[in-house]
Amino acid sequence: MTYRTLIIGKELEVIFSTNPADLHSRGTVVDETQNMIQIENGKLKWLIKKNVVVLLDGRTVDGRELIGRPEDRMKR
Repeated sequence: MTYRTLIIGKELEVIFSTNPADLHSRGTVVDETQNMIQIENGKLKWLIKKNVVVLLDGRTVDGRELIGRPEDRMKR
């Protein structure tokens, strides 16, 4: 299943990451590219979508569901 809503402006928390420095990062999504998510919580941090599992809208979302441009993801 693909996550189909826009995520910019939403709160996000990383609950699993292949990069230990990203684990438990949380903040507001301020930008998104095909393969990356940028969050802000006083500072900006880029996350690689395929390497994370996040809590978004009270739901656990595998970052691989978010891969792709936001406008293309809405069409799927």
